[in-house]
Amino acid sequence: MKYWKLMLFLGLAVMMASTVALAGDTKGNGLPKGQKLMYNLEVIAYDSANCPTGNRQGNSIAVRAEWQDNPEGLTAKDLVRMNDIMLQPGPFEVIDGNACEDGVARFQLPLNPCVEGGTVNDDCSVDDPDFQVYEVYARLVGKPGTGVDVTTCATGPGPDLILNTADDVIVCSTENWFEMRQKGSAPKFTNQSKALLTVCLDTDADTVCDRRVALFNDDLYDYFWNWNTYGKAHAQLFFVAVPD
Repeated sequence: MKYWKLMLFLGLAVMMASTVALAGDTKGNGLPKGQKLMYNLEVIAYDSANCPTGNRQGNSIAVRAEWQDNPEGLTAKDLVRMNDIMLQPGPFEVIDGNACEDGVARFQLPLNPCVEGGTVNDDCSVDDPDFQVYEVYARLVGKPGTGVDVTTCATGPGPDLILNTADDVIVCSTENWFEMRQKGSAPKFTNQSKALLTVCLDTDADTVCDRRVALFNDDLYDYFWNWNTYGKAHAQLFFVAVPD
């Protein structure tokens, strides 16, 4: 076999082996194989006239159907919250599972810094964050045509560059989880760790992320998921442990 043909054959063999290995790393539903499930969360949209009542707990959060907004750039004092899932550090737990009734739910999840160059850090790689504790996989179930558009946001310093002052503003990640439930296809999980566990910031106003921070980095506060819905969307989030 001529040299160039041998190199081409070996290259194709490597590509095919890599593809097979990659396919073997996930189950048919899109979840990774061999990674421990730490927690699962359901986020279910209801018509505004049929919101559940009271502080729901368990593993589900109620949000309002057919709601879209964009809080980016609003001052924190002027923000009217709706379908905001406030995030706080601690063991996995739904603290308040009803954002449909009063606009705000509360979800607790563990600190999950990135590992960059062997060092644990609240600043993560912009392109390829390496999470230390867990990742989150998400999918939509329910009726075709329903969907979500979820962005991780927080409160940051305003023009005075000082936190916890009157001009503090809402900042949102340049990334989001957008998905519409498709007819005729089985729901599959996709890795949404970057969109849901970090805030990717555009610090120089060129619409491109140039700094990624993990949830609960001290440079921001009041982290939340801005949960936009199309129809009565039903989302499932599976938090899986990062392999040792």
